Amino acid sequence: MLAAGCSGINLSRGIVPHENDWIMAGGSPEQQNISKSIVNPPLEVLWSYNLDAGIGFSALAVSDEVVFVNNLQGEMYGIDVSSGGKIGQINFLGKDANTTPLIMGNDVIVTFAGDKKYSIVSYSLIGAEINWRKKLGDIQTSPIMKDDYIYTGTLGGKFYKLDKNGKIIWFFKAGSPIHSTCVVTGDKAVFGTDKGNIFCINTSDGSKKWEYRAEAPVFASPLAFEDKIFIGSDDSNYVCIDINSGSKIWSQNLKTKIFSGSTLFNSSAVIFGGVNGNLYSLNIKDGSVNWKFHSYGVITASPVTSGSNVYFSSYDRKIYCINGNDGKELWSYEMEGKGKTSPVIWKNFLFAADDQDIICFTRKKDAK
Repeated sequence: MLAAGCSGINLSRGIVPHENDWIMAGGSPEQQNISKSIVNPPLEVLWSYNLDAGIGFSALAVSDEVVFVNNLQGEMYGIDVSSGGKIGQINFLGKDANTTPLIMGNDVIVTFAGDKKYSIVSYSLIGAEINWRKKLGDIQTSPIMKDDYIYTGTLGGKFYKLDKNGKIIWFFKAGSPIHSTCVVTGDKAVFGTDKGNIFCINTSDGSKKWEYRAEAPVFASPLAFEDKIFIGSDDSNYVCIDINSGSKIWSQNLKTKIFSGSTLFNSSAVIFGGVNGNLYSLNIKDGSVNWKFHSYGVITASPVTSGSNVYFSSYDRKIYCINGNDGKELWSYEMEGKGKTSPVIWKNFLFAADDQDIICFTRKKDAK
């Protein structure tokens, strides 16, 4: 199945997709951060792997027994799920790959910043070679796939749609740097900008459908559910927007900046973190607070839902499992470094990261 090498990642038999696979940031184009697998605590460490470089807010993808992870040194690693052994790595991703790899079958799409020539690449996991790469301008948003098309925004303020062969279909000028990884649902793509604009773009032709104005930068990724967009910003407001009209349905001021993306819980709540260390659950109908849980560090990464469990990481060096119904802590683990990266669940494994380490957890053998 696997062939190891330090200068590339080669999977001799190719990727065989599974329904549990986490192939892009947010787990889906709608950025709902819902795992198809249920992992219940208590958990124990199965293995850890040090990347010798920083790991960003969004870095992990898992498909067919392989963990793919980017780092801030411009590298992407392939790690065997079962053993934690390195399959290989690629070293040409500029100086900053603060993004989640997009797994498109036997190809992986990676966006990055800090390279004068390129900022997006398609890499063959079968041939261990580059399919294509382009310079779109520095990118710190994860590539999102919908119907075999790729969507991403740049620090130069352009939002792109490309086909799987790297051909640019269209681009939209947002007029401000884009740090907000988009959602794509139906014929609409939605993202925020550093100027506080939230744009909804027609995916057919790249035209603007509507624009919503926040009072501060929008770094967080939106979440799409039932013709609504849910998103937080630096102005401390978490808003629900009608995806068809762009009008505000409700807003909740939480008195803290919001960098984190969200997870959809039980189709009735959105859960996300604040810079103040609180994890919030809001009712999707009116924005009322269901509960909040306090960690002792900044939360910048999106949480993930697994059944009734919600997993998230904090700068207080912990990975937590919270009961999504009432906000009670079920389990936590103290890592060696800050928890800045969105956790990912695949089958019966939980993957988390601290400053430089990938940690694989599984259920304790003696747990009842």
